[in-house]
Amino acid sequence: MIRNTALLFILSLFTLTSFGQARQIVLSGTITDAEKSEPLPYATVSVYNRNGDLANGGIADENGIFKLNVSPNDYSLNFEYIGFESITTDVKRYTNSTNIGTIQLVSSVESLEGVDVVGQSADVEIRLDKRVYNVAKNNLIRGGTVSDVLENVPSVSVDIDGNIELRGNNNVRILVDGKPSGLIGLGGIDALTRLPAESIEKVEVITSPSARYQAEGTTGIINIILAKRFLKGLNGVFNLSAGRNDTYSGSANLNYRKGKFNFFTNSGYSDRTNKGRAVQDNVYTNPLESVERYVEERLFNRRRQGFNVNVGLDYQMTEKSSLTMSYLTNERDGDDRTVNEQSQYQINGVLVTNRYEDEIDHEDSNQFSVDFEHKFNKQGHKLTATLQTEKNDETETSDINSFFENGQPSDDSEINTTVESQERNLAQIDYVYPINKNTQFEAGYRGTDNKRIIDFEVEIIDENNIATNDENLSNVLDFEQEVHALYTQYGKKFNAFSFLAGLRFENTRIFVEQLDSSSPLNNDSHNDYFPTLNLGYEISPTASITLGYNRRISRPSARTLNPFQSRSSKTSYFQGNPKLDPSYSNGIDIGYLKQFKKVTLNTSVYYRKSTDAVSRVAVVTDETVFVNDIETPVIRRLPINLGTVEQFGVEFNTSLRLIRGMRTNASVNFYRRIEEGNYQGISYDTDNASWSGNLSNSYRLPFDIQSQFSVRYRGPSESSFGKSKGFLYTDLALSKDILNDNATINFRFSDLFNTGKYDYQTTTPVAVTDGVYQRREPTYTLTFTYRFRQEKNRQRGRRGSNGQGDFEEFEL
Repeated sequence: MIRNTALLFILSLFTLTSFGQARQIVLSGTITDAEKSEPLPYATVSVYNRNGDLANGGIADENGIFKLNVSPNDYSLNFEYIGFESITTDVKRYTNSTNIGTIQLVSSVESLEGVDVVGQSADVEIRLDKRVYNVAKNNLIRGGTVSDVLENVPSVSVDIDGNIELRGNNNVRILVDGKPSGLIGLGGIDALTRLPAESIEKVEVITSPSARYQAEGTTGIINIILAKRFLKGLNGVFNLSAGRNDTYSGSANLNYRKGKFNFFTNSGYSDRTNKGRAVQDNVYTNPLESVERYVEERLFNRRRQGFNVNVGLDYQMTEKSSLTMSYLTNERDGDDRTVNEQSQYQINGVLVTNRYEDEIDHEDSNQFSVDFEHKFNKQGHKLTATLQTEKNDETETSDINSFFENGQPSDDSEINTTVESQERNLAQIDYVYPINKNTQFEAGYRGTDNKRIIDFEVEIIDENNIATNDENLSNVLDFEQEVHALYTQYGKKFNAFSFLAGLRFENTRIFVEQLDSSSPLNNDSHNDYFPTLNLGYEISPTASITLGYNRRISRPSARTLNPFQSRSSKTSYFQGNPKLDPSYSNGIDIGYLKQFKKVTLNTSVYYRKSTDAVSRVAVVTDETVFVNDIETPVIRRLPINLGTVEQFGVEFNTSLRLIRGMRTNASVNFYRRIEEGNYQGISYDTDNASWSGNLSNSYRLPFDIQSQFSVRYRGPSESSFGKSKGFLYTDLALSKDILNDNATINFRFSDLFNTGKYDYQTTTPVAVTDGVYQRREPTYTLTFTYRFRQEKNRQRGRRGSNGQGDFEEFEL
């Protein structure tokens, strides 16, 4: 229903026509590069009347020559080209056909290298409802993945488990080009490791989303924008990387433009191996059978091998209508090997066993999307529509075996198999109407349907090596969620003051069923309203202040609802909670931007309160298991709607150019988190203050070697069931341009000093657990980048690629 209705509506838009005038004149000219005097093919030309309405528009030909038919009148002309500063002429009367002459555009990268602009630089753009970070030139991400990109973005961090966090909170929505993506698939955030960093052009950090954006994600939205280029003919970028632990990758961003057609592909292959380590030291308060202490040391060897191919076509149907079609396929194989050395400390000695887990998985993702845009006569007046369908399948098999220290097998062996399938559909329509130059109205619809089936089977291996299905641990979960949303927002600018007010309505239907159960685990439908408000005031040409308010929602995922037990350890397991409810939050964000001659300061104060907040707790069960014939207590970890969470903090971001050839970026986030709630008669109230920071510096060394380093610090923290220490993470990169600047060699070190280790302690009535977890060991990567038919400083992304639209009139 969603797809059919939206498709008919989009097709009906193709019949839009424009009205002609009795007498026409021709405005013509040539658009060139100001530095090299070379033509800029397919540059955009727009003609506006005295009222600011679009009278006509089009693109230059492959030689930069344009010709536009208009009626005799007063006009101003606007000239644009990707990676160059736009030019707008003064209003002038044209009564006869006129050759405007040669219009020379200046590269926007070059113009920004010597001067910092308020709210915008080569690194960051500040807008009313988001910050846009241009990461394409960051050497610290070369040869890495999207996770490496995000770790180097202010306000964003990756926790020790690989989860993306925004301002210290992992309840954040991840989008690719403004939409859910098959690049993420069933693997969640872990799937971001399969996308090469070189395919990313920008990252949008949206801490105060307007009503235009979906309300999911209480902390905000991170939108990853893929690179796409528009230069004439065939051009592109190739990347080859090799690194420690037999890690190899290659990617290609290719583009071919001719006439009204633009073909593009963003593809890559990777074979990455990450090694890690985890230690859990459990000291029991009431030992069973003389076991006073139980220590587990796990060594991980995770290999991810796969490829992704994204191909597409842009078609300029008319001067005002365009169509983009793209297809993505993503295939991945995983091979994880874990050795778990288990030591049971008894009065009469220590008993050691080794538990081996071999996990093999395979995932296929396929996605097809269609995007349509129509621009009306008035500048900024447009309608966009999107249809997208996605299918993901994954099979995962774990073979677990245990052996005593002398090599003899124990009675603890099993095979776990998980088969998952997911289908997601999206239909979206957005309409933007500029009432006048300083006033804008928006409205739109968005519908999503997410169906997911998880089949989990546990087979126990007996002493005769015969596998028997354990019906108490095996299950099949059927999950479906539909969200239908309508939104509207209104914005206006009064001299130095601007505002954007909106309201979003979302209807959610969720159905969760365990197929071997007689009744659904969760069957709910609810309606919600999400108001938003963004205010901006320009104090001076070099200073501005913003204020944002929004209401958000966090819906439980299929994984957190699934009641199956994790099987990596017999004495401690994670289990989903099918009774989880959505969590709601209200947030306020006040920002201040100040531009000095060589320093840019961007700071914000924020507050957010969440109700029915989801937290993970560790509880003592009535279960005990026999490990080597010794009875041992079992601890269960599960998510619950614990209570309320209040988080407020201060964030500072600054950019400095104090020395020629050096640029320094620093960010620090001080925050306090107050959590209140009870579960099973136990209070989990906590009051935690912590901070995190990021310092990066780039400097040009002798022989034109560019150096860049980054230091990230995550402060100590406390939760309702434990605490953790702070840790430091350092990266270093060196790069050198070769082959007449057509190629670059980059050498990157990750976790240079081997300090990225998570040191924590949890406490339950049964045991006190001290642990250390290292997600991956230090790595180094060598990357070779080659560019052809493309200049180094013109690697610019597509306009309007966020899939949501920009409130261009109200940027700061």
